Amino acid sequence: MYQNGIEIDRSLELAVDWYRKSAEQGNADAQCCLGACYCLGDGVEQDDFMAFRWYQLSAEQGNSVAQCLLGDYYCSGQCVDQDYSEAFKWYQLSAEQDYSDAQLRLGVLYAEGLGVEQNLVLAADWYRKSAEQGHEEAQCCLGDCYRLGDGVDQDYSAAFKWYQLSAEQGDPEARFNLGSMCEKGLGVERNLELAIDWYRKSAEQDFEEAVEALKKIDE
Repeated sequence: MYQNGIEIDRSLELAVDWYRKSAEQGNADAQCCLGACYCLGDGVEQDDFMAFRWYQLSAEQGNSVAQCLLGDYYCSGQCVDQDYSEAFKWYQLSAEQDYSDAQLRLGVLYAEGLGVEQNLVLAADWYRKSAEQGHEEAQCCLGDCYRLGDGVDQDYSAAFKWYQLSAEQGDPEARFNLGSMCEKGLGVERNLELAIDWYRKSAEQDFEEAVEALKKIDE
C-alpha cells in the first residue's frame, strides 16, 4: 500500500521499513518485495547482493517470483558464479507454479541446451504454457517453433497466429516476423501493404532487421 501510494502519500522509505519488518519475520512475499526494493534502489540504496539475499530467502520458501528472479542471477552470473544448472532448477520450481516468465526462461534453456540436455519438444511445451497466459515474448518464441518446425510440426498458419498475438502486444521481433510472413505469403495471403505496416511498427522500435526490410522494399 505504501509503495503504490494507495490512500496515503507514497513513501518508498516507509514501504521498505514495513517490508523489512515482515520479511524478518519470514514472510516470503515481503522478502521478495524487499529484494525488489534493493534491486531497483527504491526507498533504499541499490544493492544487488542484498537483493539476491532476500530473493533467495523468499525463493527457498516457494515464492514463484523470487524463484524466477533467483534463476536470473544464476543465468547471468550476477552476484554469483554463472550456473545454468542452478538457474534451471529455480526456473523449473517457478514454472511449475505457472509463473509465465519462468516458463519462458525454462523453454529457452531447453531450446539452447543450457543447464539441461537440449530438448526442442519440451522447449515448445514450456513456451506454449507461457504463451497461453499471454506472455508476448513466449508467443513470439512459439511462433518461431511453428515457423521452423522446432519441437512441433511446421505450421505457418499457427506461426502466424502466435506472431500476431505477440505483435499486437507490441513485441518488435514478432512484428518483424509477421511482416515477413505477410510479404512472403506464409500462413496468410501475401499482402505487401500489411507487411510494410508491420515492418514499420517494428522499425519504430529500432528492430534492425525491420529497418533493413523496409530499405529493401524501397529499393
